[in-house]
Amino acid sequence: MTGRSGRAASAGLPDILASELVKALETEITELRLPPGTKLVADDICARFGVSRSPVREALQVLAAEGLADYRPRRGMVVAPFSLARLDEIYACRGPMEALSAAGVAENATPLLVKQLDKLVSDMAKALHRGRNSDAFAANVKLTDLLHANCGNETLKRMLQMLDKQALRYRYYCYQKDREIVTAGIEANRALVEAIRQNDAATASRITEKLIKESWKIIRAALLEDEAIASDAQGREEGPPQKARGRTGEANRKPRTAATPR
Repeated sequence: MTGRSGRAASAGLPDILASELVKALETEITELRLPPGTKLVADDICARFGVSRSPVREALQVLAAEGLADYRPRRGMVVAPFSLARLDEIYACRGPMEALSAAGVAENATPLLVKQLDKLVSDMAKALHRGRNSDAFAANVKLTDLLHANCGNETLKRMLQMLDKQALRYRYYCYQKDREIVTAGIEANRALVEAIRQNDAATASRITEKLIKESWKIIRAALLEDEAIASDAQGREEGPPQKARGRTGEANRKPRTAATPR
């Protein structure tokens, strides 16, 4: 290798590291190992992953562009807090987009695809029966990814991929907190797979849009039940909470995450 090619390889290294670092941090944010509101300190990330500051800066910029991190004056970059307004925005987009994706899958479904979807719904049910909500979530994510990959619309696929990055941690949080969303997902996805098996695009679209709406309601209710998260989210949307509520400033600043890992 010549000196010039060696320098070119070295110059490309930060991009590779930044890409890998983004994936690692996305996973930690999704699984709430980096809870909402956590300060993202560049030096700490450098030490944990054994990388220089350059890929860390790039990774944090990507996370901010994805809506997973926010810049706060005097604090720097933090994991984006849970927000009822942001949840509403995400699911207002997810409904029609996921419905369009499901219709596209139904129009072009093959027996092999239906078999793969059937297995993933079964995996969700088995995980729920064993009380392993994290495994049910993982199977649901695989099912969603498989639907997107076979929707027949590359532009829609890219848009859903970006939207999923924001939606996943809300889903993960609720999967750990409320079995209702797992049960509803299993029942609806069984019906969806049957519609796909019959190449019934209209029914697949209708089932999906209804499921997304019901999931939004369940997740929203779960966030509102968590007083720390609800107070923080509503405070950003509607102004500071009234003193009569008896919440301390510290409690409002620090959202509480699910007690158990998703």
